[in-house]
Amino acid sequence: MTTSATSIRMDDDLKQQVQAKLEALGLNFNTFVVMASKQLVAQNKLPFDTTVPETYDKQLAFLQTELDRGLYDLEHHRDQAKPLAQVAEYRLD
Repeated sequence: MTTSATSIRMDDDLKQQVQAKLEALGLNFNTFVVMASKQLVAQNKLPFDTTVPETYDKQLAFLQTELDRGLYDLEHHRDQAKPLAQVAEYRLD
């Protein structure tokens, strides 16, 4: 098996924090990256839990509410419908 060098850019403070945690575990950064990479290949997913930032969830909920409101209005107030351009202008303000 051949190997190749890989370089990454990382914030200096983050790098120091990561190295300190890995040293406490008896690992170095290279070993950690290889371990995480092997687990990604073996599991076919990220080898750690991930979550969507709350701000994204709030934006998605807002958009869903707006979509629901629009669909309701379309179904129940068709006679009061506004041109799309007018709605888009209002939403951008």
